[in-house]
Amino acid sequence: MEDKEYTYLHELPKELDDIIHIAAPKTQSKMQGHGKFESKERFTVFQNRKGHHRKNNLTYLLKCNNGIMIRIDINGKVHEHVPTPHVHIFDKSHNEGSKAIPLSDLKNYPYLKNDIEKSLKAFLTYNNFEIKGLQVSRNLV
Repeated sequence: MEDKEYTYLHELPKELDDIIHIAAPKTQSKMQGHGKFESKERFTVFQNRKGHHRKNNLTYLLKCNNGIMIRIDINGKVHEHVPTPHVHIFDKSHNEGSKAIPLSDLKNYPYLKNDIEKSLKAFLTYNNFEIKGLQVSRNLV
């Protein structure tokens, strides 16, 4: 994705379409969203807890109409000597996500918590989703 397009889509205010459902261990949850003022811009957020070898595996992924935008591995395997948490950004400047960057290098990442709900809200906040008043279903956790 071109850098200019990535920046526009990342900075675009976004809303989720429904209640968010926290993924149970060994599963993945999928949440649909859209641009708050540009409803034609559609987004999908994935919360993946499908660790095969690492039972505490946790990854967040944001997709848009044009493909993957960002993936944050909270827990998981080391990529090119970069331990988790780390981030993959899918734009030209970051070689389409092929390089892992320490999450601490993201200047505006709000916080990192081990709590599954707080880490999801941090991911949503970083990606400009409105989280005020957001309803969360924890019945699968």
